[in-house]
Amino acid sequence: MVEFIPCKKGPNFSQNNLLDLISCWNKKIDEEANEILMAVILQPEEKSEEYDFLWQQELWTKDRDIFWTEWKNNHENSWNEDFGSIATFLTDEIFDFKAYLRGELKPLDESNYHQEFKYCSLKKDHNLSEVLDFENNYQNLISTNKIKGSTLTAFLKPLSDHKLNNFDLIWHSCYEDLDALDESSKIIDEGLSNIFDIHSTQHAGKRIR
Repeated sequence: MVEFIPCKKGPNFSQNNLLDLISCWNKKIDEEANEILMAVILQPEEKSEEYDFLWQQELWTKDRDIFWTEWKNNHENSWNEDFGSIATFLTDEIFDFKAYLRGELKPLDESNYHQEFKYCSLKKDHNLSEVLDFENNYQNLISTNKIKGSTLTAFLKPLSDHKLNNFDLIWHSCYEDLDALDESSKIIDEGLSNIFDIHSTQHAGKRIR
């Protein structure tokens, strides 16, 4: 499963201080033997009122509740005392999902890439099965237009009652650069515009674990 933790910058935030925070967090995760498979910092391309950046992490679903119970009971207060002036993790506002991978995974430089989320609400008299028709043609459209396309595509299904569970579909993609994102995003929007009302957000990503 994958989750996205909204984060707010504190008064002592800087890139160097963030790197120190990341280093200490990775060390703590290793010492506690927590099964966090990977983590990514996501910086929004456009300013968000809800967060300054997202902290994405992937865990085995069976380990998630254990991790958060342990974190909140034994670590969160001391962590906030030490690092809250750099960044605050809004752990009561986490967006958690089960990711359903679609299509082929391609190589990606995870030190500098881009993610896009398309939040889709069905229009009247349409249903989700229509997405499959478009999805079957999507890779053909990418190939025909000689576009690099996404390196990863997934449909995200919310696992808890957070505000992003009101959408009928969340189409999540990773891209190696903005040109590939812009070109592919246009094809997706055009292909789905008759089925959904869509709004999108883009983030610059960097893997930190």
